[in-house]
Amino acid sequence: MTSREVDINKVKPTYKNAVDLRGPALTVCICGSKVWNVKVIFEEESREIGMFFSEMECIFCGSLATTPTPVE
Repeated sequence: MTSREVDINKVKPTYKNAVDLRGPALTVCICGSKVWNVKVIFEEESREIGMFFSEMECIFCGSLATTPTPVE
């Protein structure tokens, strides 16, 4: 699936085959999607991501997964 095939503003998870994938961090969902909903907090001055939550949701199927983290 390419970005040309999907209007990202209209995508809503179906939850039909949603699975709890939390555990080891993932970058690709079991449905094949590489796009996730992630909650973040922005730093006011730098306007960069200051913190993000460790849980994310696939935008297509609604499966929950653990966000990858930067190597420290």
